[in-house]
Amino acid sequence: MTTRLRWEIGDRLSPLHAAHCWAGGRKGIDSQLVQAIAEPMAQLTERLAADEVNLEAFWRCLLTHVAANHPVAVDRDACRAALAAAGVGELTLDAVTSAVHSRIAEIRLAFQERFPKLAQQLSLRGRPLREQWEAYGPGLLRFIGKQTHEAFLPQTVTALLLSPYRGGDGDCDSVSATLWIEAVLTNPVPEIPEVLRLSWLVSRIGLERACMSHPVPADQDTPGPTGAIRQTDVIGLALIPIVLQSAVELELLAPLEAAPDRIASAVAAWSGHAETNVVEILHDWWQQTRQLRPAFPVSLKALDRMLPGSPSLHLGASP
Repeated sequence: MTTRLRWEIGDRLSPLHAAHCWAGGRKGIDSQLVQAIAEPMAQLTERLAADEVNLEAFWRCLLTHVAANHPVAVDRDACRAALAAAGVGELTLDAVTSAVHSRIAEIRLAFQERFPKLAQQLSLRGRPLREQWEAYGPGLLRFIGKQTHEAFLPQTVTALLLSPYRGGDGDCDSVSATLWIEAVLTNPVPEIPEVLRLSWLVSRIGLERACMSHPVPADQDTPGPTGAIRQTDVIGLALIPIVLQSAVELELLAPLEAAPDRIASAVAAWSGHAETNVVEILHDWWQQTRQLRPAFPVSLKALDRMLPGSPSLHLGASP
């Protein structure tokens, strides 16, 4: 089965992606943009803290809501859904929504002033990544399917091209089969082609939809070490060495045994995990998987048990 990518310009999602990165303390590559959104972001963060909003749930729901309904998503509706998911009660929901929506509007204005022709810029910036995908994407997914199961790969995925805030970033929503990725012109990690991050996101969508008995929409998710967020983490980590090995098969990378730090580099760049013990566990799991070659669902459950925290992965029926 061939996965079809439907490319779209993520000009509406780009300011929210930047805001999410700023809120998470991630360094931006454009100092003028960082400075421009600093004041409304500080006010937004202060308001969310005052109302004891679960920040992880808020940002997760806000981005997935806008991405899933791109480009017609209404900011006020997205803010209200995200705040409700993050624990804001009905009595204060309207007031908090109005305040948060106002700050989001200011962030959008600052972004528009910094990038007045963003849609046209993204169309050009996205060309190298699209060309890489056309050249290598189908082959990468074919090898990923061989290491997991071809039935896990999604049929169609919407890919939103974002203005780079970090110089390499992306995420996805398996429920709507939508991913978003910064349209970088060069590889953020020189030794790892950016098309591999894109393949990782596409594969995550397929595996999350197939492996979770009942995928949990972002606005119903319960953040924390258990639940859908942990399941997403386990699947995302498992796919990293699988994607890298697929690139080895296409001769895009040297064998992983010759570059033992490559898995750690991809983990840090793609998933954001920097914990040494997580990387070490992933290395051990991958070596065991390569040696024993168990069925992929069995292997995935093994990684879930090996990682810190309570195992929570629920696999659907085998394809």
